[in-house]
Amino acid sequence: MSSFTFLVADRPLQQVDYSGIVELTVREMKEMYPISETFPEQPWHSMDDDTRILHAPDQSAFGKLAVSISENPPTDLAYYSDKKYIYSIQGNWGSDFLIDFANYMKTSIHIDDHAQLLLFWAGDGIQQLKEHTVAIDKIEPDYLEMLEHERNIRLRLK
Repeated sequence: MSSFTFLVADRPLQQVDYSGIVELTVREMKEMYPISETFPEQPWHSMDDDTRILHAPDQSAFGKLAVSISENPPTDLAYYSDKKYIYSIQGNWGSDFLIDFANYMKTSIHIDDHAQLLLFWAGDGIQQLKEHTVAIDKIEPDYLEMLEHERNIRLRLK
């Protein structure tokens, strides 16, 4: 079984990535991080300069909020939604993530989007989802944290 978090909607939603993770060439990385006494040679220093690699500014980048179109959602999602637009939610659900996610929902989702937040386990048959409805402008980080701990939730945003 795997845990999934999706935003689904009838209209396109804004995609965001607060991680700062970007794709750079090795050439660009060498300019940013030349070999020195304080920065030893890294494995990518020996790669072709045109090779593209992912760069994260620091370890915290991996827990930041990212909302992106889901290219390959699990087949179990069809049990819970038939909405046209499906967005994967990534991040570590820590305090910064929760603040960013609450702010994202308040500023980027509109009533006419008919959006829903789905948190569920996939791979073990159909799960009964607990139904919640909340006004978008009432979303707060502590409310989202409570939802994440419950799981198997459908949050309708109004």
